[in-house]
Amino acid sequence: MLKPRRLSDYENEKLSDYQRALLSEALQSKMINMAMLLTKRNEAVSKDLIQQTYLKAIQNQHQFKGGNIDGWVITILKNLFTDSTRKGTFKVEETSRDFDNKKIVKTKKIKRINSYGDDVPEASIVDESDAILLERDKDMCLEKLSVNEREIIALKQTDGYDEIADTLDMKAGTIRQIMFRAKEKFMRCMGFINE
Repeated sequence: MLKPRRLSDYENEKLSDYQRALLSEALQSKMINMAMLLTKRNEAVSKDLIQQTYLKAIQNQHQFKGGNIDGWVITILKNLFTDSTRKGTFKVEETSRDFDNKKIVKTKKIKRINSYGDDVPEASIVDESDAILLERDKDMCLEKLSVNEREIIALKQTDGYDEIADTLDMKAGTIRQIMFRAKEKFMRCMGFINE
């Protein structure tokens, strides 16, 4: 299970405000929840996605205009996931030196063998058949929800409506409405609500 990492006092002293905000436990929890949602709970792929998100956030620190870092970083994570699944490729920068010891940076496009979430392991069959069926039904019902609804559910595990609204750049009332409707759809799909 992926868990946020707490910074030591020494690390906190050495980091800039931007880096401290980027590595906060709250943001780590949001990233873990979103990555696990997008990759269908594949921990290894989620770790890779989070790592690439940190790399991109650090490389593009100059583009951050202040304000809500959580929303900015979650947007980077979602865009990286979307780009990787849509294109099936990713870019890698190779750095080398020429004869005069000048730095040369080349960007290469590399074909991805597996996109995020492609190699999700199948559930193994155990004696707990009811639990397996319930898990399968839960996954199926979550898949029927829109991407926006699933994102809000993932973020709601760690945040309140106002924080989710800031992260997704939406109004808190809209978030509440989407959450209510998503819960209702999910409960109806699971058979807990009869029409």
